[in-house]
Amino acid sequence: MNLKMTIKIALLVIALFISSCSSDDQAPTEPPQVFTNAHSGFMKLDFTNQFPAFNEPPQVDVTIDVYGNVTFGTGTLSYNADDNNGQSRIVRTGTLNLNPKGSHFVSNGEDYIEVDENTTINENMIVYYWDDNSQSWVEMINENINNTWNGGLAFNVADAVLTGSVVQSVTAWGSVTWGLYLVLVP
Repeated sequence: MNLKMTIKIALLVIALFISSCSSDDQAPTEPPQVFTNAHSGFMKLDFTNQFPAFNEPPQVDVTIDVYGNVTFGTGTLSYNADDNNGQSRIVRTGTLNLNPKGSHFVSNGEDYIEVDENTTINENMIVYYWDDNSQSWVEMINENINNTWNGGLAFNVADAVLTGSVVQSVTAWGSVTWGLYLVLVP
């Protein structure tokens, strides 16, 4: 083999190597598939309080595609509770706006959906005490409460499909139970 032929072969090999390494010529790859089937369902919030007593259960739709992308709907819950025990009276009027965000993750080989509940609470709370002298309720506290719940939740996907995956907590505003309920989409 002569020198010219060797140089041509070397240049051809280099050109093929460079073209195979070029990322511009490669087709984009899809993310890896996480699930065999997509999932559809809802996330439910049970927001309860003992005094004043109320129980409000809003829910938002959720879909999870086969790549683990999670999409939630939004929801609004309004409540109005007025209760007294003869000595104290509490009036709570408020609104919760649910705008959750979620993502898929794996822990110990099991699939989970992590949810930032992203829920804003806007409430007015008035506390009265009973005055025996005037025989009437006297306002003691009147405050507006504005806050956001971003504690983060994690739901087991297999449990959510079978019976529902539930996370409970107690907050300053009442007892909060979140449930994720899913079905497989054929």
